[in-house]
Amino acid sequence: MIGAIKKHKRIVAAVVILILTAVIELVCNLPAIRGGYDNLDLTKYITVEKEGNKEKYVISYSSSQKFYIKELKLSGSFPKEYSYTIKTKEYNSFDKESEEYYSDTVNSWFSDFYTNLNKKVTSIEITLNKVEDAELTAVSCSNRFEINKYRILFFLALFSLIYCLFFEKKVYKKIECFFAIYAFIFGLLLVVYGQPIKNSWDESIHFGNAYTMAFGKHVEWTEAALFVKNGQIVSCNTKEEFAELRAYLNEKGIETVYAESKETILPSYTKLAYIPQAIFIRLGMILNLSFSTMYAVGKLGNLLLYIFVMFWAIHMAQTKKMFLSFLAVTPTALYLASSYTYDTVVFSFLTLACVLWANMIFYPEREYSSWTYILTALLFVIGCASKAVYIPMILLFLVIPYVEKKKPKKKVILWSGIIIILMLVMLTFVLPTLSNAAAGNITFGGDSRGGDTGVVRQIVSMIKHPWASVKLMLVSVFKFDNFRNLGYDTADNFFFGNLMCLNFAHNGILSDKWSAILLPICIILLLYKTPSETVRGRHSMSMLNKFIVLIAVAGTIFLVWLALYLDFTPVGAEYIAGVQARYYLPLLYLGALLFTGRKVTINWSEETITKLTYSAATLLGFALMYQGMLQGRII
Repeated sequence: MIGAIKKHKRIVAAVVILILTAVIELVCNLPAIRGGYDNLDLTKYITVEKEGNKEKYVISYSSSQKFYIKELKLSGSFPKEYSYTIKTKEYNSFDKESEEYYSDTVNSWFSDFYTNLNKKVTSIEITLNKVEDAELTAVSCSNRFEINKYRILFFLALFSLIYCLFFEKKVYKKIECFFAIYAFIFGLLLVVYGQPIKNSWDESIHFGNAYTMAFGKHVEWTEAALFVKNGQIVSCNTKEEFAELRAYLNEKGIETVYAESKETILPSYTKLAYIPQAIFIRLGMILNLSFSTMYAVGKLGNLLLYIFVMFWAIHMAQTKKMFLSFLAVTPTALYLASSYTYDTVVFSFLTLACVLWANMIFYPEREYSSWTYILTALLFVIGCASKAVYIPMILLFLVIPYVEKKKPKKKVILWSGIIIILMLVMLTFVLPTLSNAAAGNITFGGDSRGGDTGVVRQIVSMIKHPWASVKLMLVSVFKFDNFRNLGYDTADNFFFGNLMCLNFAHNGILSDKWSAILLPICIILLLYKTPSETVRGRHSMSMLNKFIVLIAVAGTIFLVWLALYLDFTPVGAEYIAGVQARYYLPLLYLGALLFTGRKVTINWSEETITKLTYSAATLLGFALMYQGMLQGRII
């Protein structure tokens, strides 16, 4: 019996996974199984009441018997988006009574509006302002048995990855392959669950840049594309409303309503990161896909590039491979990879460059072709193209053995070349500021969204108050509790590790208690030595190398905080606005290299460390996905 199971373990696993998923779906539908009903029509309870000079719709219903409301539905036409309130007398699992309030919205795009309540109640009262041209035509609630495809997809993916991790031994031989599988499945779920709305940081702006690049010299904007680009999407919080949103955008994504011409079809170096997204958007247009599908396909371009680059980074890494593998599948990294953004290219390209650099440092006796050095330099430059604040990392080239072995004259030439590259990139954002300052244009720069910001005025303020500026920078960098996420306390006030690695932007963040998993696994992986780190001929990092790494990391961190102070902080403010913990992601692998050659090490088997690493990643990732992408949205 056991032999037969082992022989056909994948078939057995598939059956078990299907059964477990089916059981979970049945459990989630228990209220409907116990006392389900398709439709309780509350339309006849609609009344119009006056409150001063205003009118409002009031729907009040009560019952002597407790009944379960899974979903509430309002129908009608409304001239704009505004909210309504729901008051319930409900009972918890201990039958304790409480009065609760909820709110949701109606809008001008849809005719039906849904709210997931999932509560046992005896009464419900809905209040909705009767503004001009508003008409509420029907109200109903239901508790029907319903299979949720999003939830099924979630648990199928979760159980499949758990099976691969614990029962497929090939995983431990090629960890980069398991990374690719995990990242693709997790990222694909994020794309599907994301819907055609802004989820990630400034995603509407990034979509606009990628969409523009997808055309030649003439850009054709549909109404749907403009809605997304300008962040004018109505609020949705149920799968039915998201279905209506997709249908609406698909209808508005057919005809061109606005056209513009570009000066050139060649992208500027700062927008090179959008090329994969633009290619896949263009592919969606060629295939005549609907707007919502095309929007999702564009994200796939970013995801596939990330998987490709990080696959090779993990494959080629000889030092801190498991730490890098964990870093690559942290929820925030995969969330960015499944969104419209340039951060993915910055993170992945710089990380691969650091891997190649580390190989040269720790294994200098190996033969490296000239193309390896050229590729490493190119990766650094492309990675810094969209965010020039990372350019101090190019200083790492000063200590590679290839340069060290050269004669003094050639060494000076190579060092000069590296410094010139650094200065040229720095000039790309320093020169415009200096030229505008020289021309007397003190309004140059600043936050395009408004506010009392301005790069030139901020620089003048810093020059007038040098000691205050130095103090502000030092305190801001080392305080560690002043990172910005979305700009309000409930989204910003988290442990910086969670903000960096367990963050889904507008879709939520895991609470600080989850750092009890994040911190130990990071410490273990920093102390763990892979077999390649114990081979003969491996050099340790010299004090000079460590010093250069510290200078590169410190210089980058300083530029990040300085750039955000100059661009996004009101002139003369005693705080720095806009610095997000995710900006540190490209520096983490480089920082981890400083933990090589430690006296305290962990030498567990690769199987044990792989299981531990990806178990932690799976728990953190899928917990955040369920909390942020499914719960309160599409289930």
